[in-house]
Amino acid sequence: MEAKETVYGLCDAARAWYMRVKSALNSLSVKMCSLDNSLFIWKRNGKLEGLICIYVDDFLWAGNATFKKCVIDELQKQFLIGSSASESFTYVGLRIKSFSDGITIDQTQYASSLVPVPISSARNMQRKSQLSESEKTAYRALVGQLNWMATHTRPDIAFDTCELSVAFSKATVTELVRLNKLVKRVKNESLQLFFPRLHSFETCSLECYTDAAFANLPNGGSQGGLIIFLKDDSGKKCPIFWQSRRLKRVVNSTLAAETMALIEGAEAAVYMAGIIKQLTAVNDVKIRCLVDNKSLHESLLSSKQVENRRLRLDISVLDDMIWREEIKKVEWVQTSHQIADCLTKKGASTEKLRGAVSRN
Repeated sequence: MEAKETVYGLCDAARAWYMRVKSALNSLSVKMCSLDNSLFIWKRNGKLEGLICIYVDDFLWAGNATFKKCVIDELQKQFLIGSSASESFTYVGLRIKSFSDGITIDQTQYASSLVPVPISSARNMQRKSQLSESEKTAYRALVGQLNWMATHTRPDIAFDTCELSVAFSKATVTELVRLNKLVKRVKNESLQLFFPRLHSFETCSLECYTDAAFANLPNGGSQGGLIIFLKDDSGKKCPIFWQSRRLKRVVNSTLAAETMALIEGAEAAVYMAGIIKQLTAVNDVKIRCLVDNKSLHESLLSSKQVENRRLRLDISVLDDMIWREEIKKVEWVQTSHQIADCLTKKGASTEKLRGAVSRN
């Protein structure tokens, strides 16, 4: 028999569901963001009054009373809503709470469910021994859980999680012990992300911190890290994106590593600025990048070219972004003020980062 309708569970069911939702939203004058197909925007007279984010078969929305009446209530007539919650609720392991001055998000409850991999005393003495298949399975599952947290609410564990993930193929008992220690740390050191209520978007800018650690990974790889904040003119700022991962290619100097990290941060910030422009009527979202490498900062200010020809190409990419005013400026900050420092190296203090993303 041939199915005439899309059947739940088949490979095309997800697309059919998305197209159905998209059609319904379009009929209500809710437009899709061209930079993110899961984000939909509703405006009246050019002013943002509501938005909806689709995640699988869930709707996350925010807006005023008119948006609720004209869009959300109409959607509820077309789709069966199993349950709904607002202001304070838990969603896919994220505990979200609304306050008069902003929103907090944490995964404290999710962290409490993490279970370290059991290691016997005898096995603990075999630090250089390769993991068994059962230990590898448990290792991979636990790293996956930590990565979920590192991606959504715990930038302070992003480097450690990334490093443990990279080590999986040749992991030994040593890595397993480190993994269990990280789980213990996550349980003992909770973190609540804080998104303060900002002033008008017209006054907001993006602040991007980038950093790199040269050749601190296997096979000569270097770790890059970045974190981006949306900041208003009063100094309040929301953490909107962070990343800690191996740089795309092996480089031969600290300057080259820092340059690649800055390019990745600048490109991510330009993308975020593009989304903000579509959400609002703001045509110019200023981007400020901060690095702690003086050589990189000086290279961008000087007309003198660096000796490494491959590096010249990367520097020219940044020069072009500055010339086009996609980036307002690149500033040098002391390492003690480099928030992204702990995203690139083992043992770096997470205090600055934790303070910057929490209510503190």
